[in-house]
Amino acid sequence: MWYIATYRFPQETIFPRLPANAMPLDLNDLYLFAKVIEHRGFTAAGEALGVSKSHISRRVTGLESTLGVRLLQRTSRRLSLTDAGQELYDHCRAMISEAQAGEEAVRRRTAEPAGLVRVGVPVPLTDTVLARLLPRFMLRYPKVRLAIQASNRQVDLVEENIDVAIRGLGMEVESSSLVQAPLCTARWGLLASRAYLARSTVIDSPESLPPGDFLMYASIHEPMTVLRLVHTSGEVATRPIQPRMQSDNIASLKEAALAGMGIASLPLYACRSEIEDGALSVLLPEWRPREGRLAVLFPTRRGMMPAVRALVDFLKDELPREVS
Repeated sequence: MWYIATYRFPQETIFPRLPANAMPLDLNDLYLFAKVIEHRGFTAAGEALGVSKSHISRRVTGLESTLGVRLLQRTSRRLSLTDAGQELYDHCRAMISEAQAGEEAVRRRTAEPAGLVRVGVPVPLTDTVLARLLPRFMLRYPKVRLAIQASNRQVDLVEENIDVAIRGLGMEVESSSLVQAPLCTARWGLLASRAYLARSTVIDSPESLPPGDFLMYASIHEPMTVLRLVHTSGEVATRPIQPRMQSDNIASLKEAALAGMGIASLPLYACRSEIEDGALSVLLPEWRPREGRLAVLFPTRRGMMPAVRALVDFLKDELPREVS
């Protein structure tokens, strides 16, 4: 935690003097001027900064001379700002704040990731991909602790104090203050079991798909009357459907597909083992029911904890290999 009152610029060394036509002001003088206002006098400012009252007074007087305007009204009893002084002081405070933020950003880059990171993740990713990835992350960063909130709803990062969230890019960002960085595209497909395919007709085009046999991933409040498929060439095909089952739980849909109840629209990463052993087959592999683009969201880049930055970078590196 930084406190402006204890932040000290080394005298005459922080900001080297530049040619007069490039930088007419010494930024150290602006800092000293701000400290005088903050501490309500030259004596108190000198004691806080460890420099003499006369040195600060001389520098502030020189600042007024350079600007050609009086900044302070001095009497034996009180010190007050002129209108010009007030305006300059506002800018000086912003300058100091930005300087501290810059130093903090650099120091955070070199700090070891540690502490608690709260993460919001969709249930399907938690149950499959992240169950494998996160232990590797924690082995790499042993001082980082994770709190995982697995939910299919759109969590509010600010209200719920979430540091990082993974979302599909189809969902809206609730605040312009959030940073959204693309992660990867998860492949989705139409899958069916051996038992289902053994009793069904040949499926070799979108038109040959049975409209009443679909197991669709969607909220129960989202009407699913049309299946939209996108070909690798960009061609789009639509098919009227009446789903046999609709759910926002991928595990339930996968089990229904394995039981031969119909054709499931699922992310392929969630069915990798079943596809490899032949329990599920991908139908019309050149057609996709969803784009499946994923993004990582976090409240702000400024002041990001090293642990949060480490997790975001880890997800950008590792997640694409797991879901693409």
